[in-house]
Amino acid sequence: MADSSDNRRKNVRVLGPFDGIRPGLFDIPLQIYDLSLGGCFVNSVHEAPHKGQVFPIQIDLPTGEMFVAKGETAFVRPGFGYGVKFCQISVENQRRLEQALEWLQRSEAPQR
Repeated sequence: MADSSDNRRKNVRVLGPFDGIRPGLFDIPLQIYDLSLGGCFVNSVHEAPHKGQVFPIQIDLPTGEMFVAKGETAFVRPGFGYGVKFCQISVENQRRLEQALEWLQRSEAPQR
């Protein structure tokens, strides 16, 4: 079991929070935590997408840019939120996220 946990956590994560949106007929505001190149945790009181469901997600990055991708619901924690695995990301959005995470890691380093 430790091996699967290690595999899930192979990307460096930044706590957050970050603002985001799950666009649709009505945009659903999201609060993003635990952001990494591989995914994030969405803290949400709204109904979570079903496990395995793919949906668009937008995240406001602290660099002032918007990250846009498709995410797949990895797990659901009723009453708390759900884990998202990024599954469709353009090269440009991948670059935006990498740069934002690098910037955040440098910003946080002296505080630890």
